[in-house]
Amino acid sequence: MRNSGKSNRSKNQHWVPRFYLRQFATPETREKDEAQIWMFSNQDRDGDERLTNIKNVCARRYLYSPMDDSGQRDWALEQQLADLEGHLASLWPVFAAELIDFGQSNIRNVVGLFVSVMHMRSPDTLHTVEDIHRRLGALYETAPKNPDRTPNVEIVDRSGKAQPLDPRGWEKYRTAGADDHQRFFAQMIRGEAVRIARRLIQKRWCTLLVEEDAFVTSDRPVSIQHQSKEVFGVGTPGSIVIFPLTPRRLLVMDDRHEQPPNQYYSLSRESVGPLNGLIWRNGRLLLTGRPIRDVLTELVSSTDEVSGSTNCL
Repeated sequence: MRNSGKSNRSKNQHWVPRFYLRQFATPETREKDEAQIWMFSNQDRDGDERLTNIKNVCARRYLYSPMDDSGQRDWALEQQLADLEGHLASLWPVFAAELIDFGQSNIRNVVGLFVSVMHMRSPDTLHTVEDIHRRLGALYETAPKNPDRTPNVEIVDRSGKAQPLDPRGWEKYRTAGADDHQRFFAQMIRGEAVRIARRLIQKRWCTLLVEEDAFVTSDRPVSIQHQSKEVFGVGTPGSIVIFPLTPRRLLVMDDRHEQPPNQYYSLSRESVGPLNGLIWRNGRLLLTGRPIRDVLTELVSSTDEVSGSTNCL
């Protein structure tokens, strides 16, 4: 567990925790202090594959600690994440070695929250916040104006009713900068994580097993799939959430409640390639303890459809 004392606050903040990455490190370094992991990007600008310390992977300075209005760092979210990771760090080796009953509410709740947070905490979410601000700002600039030059528009509230936009905060919103975006990013994680976790907890859970290290992970390890819809989310009926727990275990959350819940299913090695492809395509970085060439060979040679596998059948 990370020490939460002021002098030990981490400036280099991981959006994929090190205790989790350790499970995917190379077998010979997995139990060492300086665990190493192979990293390969699907973007040419990132260069060739490389073996690196897990502390160098999926981290950014002050990602969860924006400046407040007084110019001080807000460490609240980083501390909450540290507490959650500290609780799970002791459980993850158990998940790797034993057949855990994910039907137990205490385990299901904390894992559901962790998966939800992992889905939300990526810098991609921060980039989405920045993009939404940019687009809304551009849209409102073209809208009719009040005498004070604030937008004269209506917005639809949660009840579906149109309400005039309150112009009092317009100037502050229009001029929002990087720290404002980070603060909203942190608010989104805190505000949405529990709601998404509840959705995940309501799904049917099952775990796919392989007998040797095979599954990879990525810089965005929570992947959401749907077999018929192009636009969907965690709460969309029929959505399937996959999350690699370890190189030998893949958690699947779906809506097939006619099937028995909280089961473990053995998976053939030939079925791993398509699943690894889904995991990698969801992010940018392929992260694994196996030789990159071996993983890529499996991806290229895989011809099976993934839909049956993600239904735990």
